Amino acid sequence: MDIPLHVRLRRKLKLILGRFLRFFSPEPSSEVIAPKRVKNILIIRINYRIGNMLFTTPLIQQLQNSFPDAKIDVLIGASFTKNLFSGFENIENIYDFPRALLKHPVELFRYVKQLRSKKYDVVLNLNGNSSSDRLATLLAKSSYKVAFCNDMTFTPVNRCVKRENKDVRHEALKPLELMKIFNLSPNYDLKLSIALSEKELQWGKEELSKLVNKDDKRVFAIFRNARFDKLIDDEYWKELVQSLKKMDEKILFVDILSPDVPVKLSNEFVAYSQKDLRKLAAFMANLDAFICADTGPMHLASASGVPTIALFKTTAPALYGTLKESDKSLEMGEKSAQEVAKEILEHLHPVV
Repeated sequence: MDIPLHVRLRRKLKLILGRFLRFFSPEPSSEVIAPKRVKNILIIRINYRIGNMLFTTPLIQQLQNSFPDAKIDVLIGASFTKNLFSGFENIENIYDFPRALLKHPVELFRYVKQLRSKKYDVVLNLNGNSSSDRLATLLAKSSYKVAFCNDMTFTPVNRCVKRENKDVRHEALKPLELMKIFNLSPNYDLKLSIALSEKELQWGKEELSKLVNKDDKRVFAIFRNARFDKLIDDEYWKELVQSLKKMDEKILFVDILSPDVPVKLSNEFVAYSQKDLRKLAAFMANLDAFICADTGPMHLASASGVPTIALFKTTAPALYGTLKESDKSLEMGEKSAQEVAKEILEHLHPVV
C-alpha cells in the first residue's frame, strides 16, 4: 500500500528538523557514570505495543541486579501495559502517555508538570528515533541523560553509548548495551520476564483447573490473532491442531480469545479470555505449551515462562523471536501444517 503524501511529507520534515537541530547541538560525552551516583533512574520507552514494552524487561533486570538499592521509574505508552512492570521490586512509579493527551492541553500541562516534579540521577532513552521519547527526555530533570549515539537526529542527552556489538540483533537485547555507560558489561543471557509471584502463579493454576482436568494430559494453548501479514488463517490452524492431536492424543487445546478473535476455532476447544495482562500471563505459565504467530502475546507467554512456539510468516526471528531455550521461533516458509506440527513436538518432547 502506498504511503499517503501528507505522511511522507511529515516524515521528511521531521527528518530535516532533527538533522538541523543535531547540527547545532553539543556532542554528548561517552564518559562513564560512576555507579555509586545512581540512586534513581527513569526509563523512557513510549510505545503502545505489548512486545515492545516487554523488550525493556531484560534491561530492567540488569539495572535491578547492578543497582539493588536504586529506585526505577518507567515512562511508557498505553495504560493497559502498566502492570507488566508491577512485579519488579525496584520499580517505584509507572507512568503512561495516552495518545489522546496531545489533544488536551490542560491534561498535557499537568502531565509535563508531573514529569518535571522529580529529579533523577539518570534518564535512559531507549529509542532516540522516537519524537515522543526525545521530548520526554528533554523535559525530564536529571543529572545524566543517556541514549545511543545518533548522528542523524537531535537527541537531548549529555551521555551517549555507541552501538558496537553487531552480533546482538534482537530488539530486547539491544538496550542492554546502555549498561556500558556505567562501565558494566551487558548481560545478554537475560530473557523477557514480568516477575510473576508465587501467589500469581497459584492463581493461574487454579484458573486453568476450572477449565480442564489435566490428569495425564498436556494442555496447549493457541492464540490466532496477529497484525497484518503475520496473521495465519484459520484453516491452517485447524490443520495444525488436527496434526498435533494425531501425533499426540494426550494434548488438550485451549483457544485464547481476544476482541479481534472472539469466537473459538472449534467446538472441541475450551476457550479462555482475560483482559488483565498479568493474570493472562499467570494462566499461560501453567500451560504445557503456547503456540501463536509473531504477536504481542507471544512475548507475554515467553515472559511468563511457558514453552512458547512462535510461527513466523514474514518477520525475522533474529530480531523479534523468542529467547528461552524452551521456546522455538519457527519459520513457516512453505511448510505444511503436518511438517510444522512435527517440528513443534520434536522441540517440546524433552520439555513436556
